[in-house]
Amino acid sequence: MANAYWFSRNPDKAWAEKFFLTLIPFWFFYNMLMVQMGWLETGTFWNIMQNFLMWFPYCVLVPWFLRRNSGVPWHQSYWFKFNVYMFWWVFLATYFHTEYFFEVLGLRYRFEDVHLYLDSAIIGPDEATALETFQKVPPSMYLNAIVFFSVYHITAVIALRRIRTMTSEWPSATSRFIAWCLIVLVVSAFWGWGETYMYFVMISHGDDPSKMNVWYENLEQMLWVGSWFYALYFVVAFPNLYRMDEEPDGERWSIGRIFIEVSFVGMITLLLIDLATWIMHFEGITVY
Repeated sequence: MANAYWFSRNPDKAWAEKFFLTLIPFWFFYNMLMVQMGWLETGTFWNIMQNFLMWFPYCVLVPWFLRRNSGVPWHQSYWFKFNVYMFWWVFLATYFHTEYFFEVLGLRYRFEDVHLYLDSAIIGPDEATALETFQKVPPSMYLNAIVFFSVYHITAVIALRRIRTMTSEWPSATSRFIAWCLIVLVVSAFWGWGETYMYFVMISHGDDPSKMNVWYENLEQMLWVGSWFYALYFVVAFPNLYRMDEEPDGERWSIGRIFIEVSFVGMITLLLIDLATWIMHFEGITVY
């Protein structure tokens, strides 16, 4: 316990972790404001812009300004690399993986005034009927998800570090490995369940899907079955991100390496959720 700590021993990374923790209240209240003000009921431009304004000013411009005299070039700073990681990870997950959420978990998007969409042409529902069945992804959801994923990943990395350093002096390598696997699984399951529940609370309008922009056909089943499916995202991404610039005197990831690492995360996650889909099919497990 004496060696346990929450934040990275790399000062640049520790600063970014503390900063992105302040994103949590901003993220929550900004989303609540969007719902209360009816900003989701807008056309393509403002639908994109309101989510861009939730991400870019707070997550990019503010840390750039605050760290301008840090001595670490902005393009080598952890706050910037974290944004690059989230941007590419969210793009891959939203473009490809959301189609599984439509088909397997009963996720639905309704943005009636939006006329621009971006998702996979082959994976997922039939493109001829996807829009009328609320299974198309507007570009705004990419920007929205960057902020959501930033909250999940920064809190997860901090929690993982606490457990890893707390168990670092355990005499058995096996027990340390088991503790690491358990904390990865617990934190992944927490955010798999928590995102579904909190997102529903933020944007829900009672139980009437006709008034919702985002909903699950069977929320209860999604929470108790689909959350484990969603956790497959995080059991790969959380430990991977944990490694980025972790050691004070260790290797610093380049932007190119970030794209390679995240592409690995996206591909392995795609494999896992596809295998999970097969298992659910053979076992007769349905979410909606």
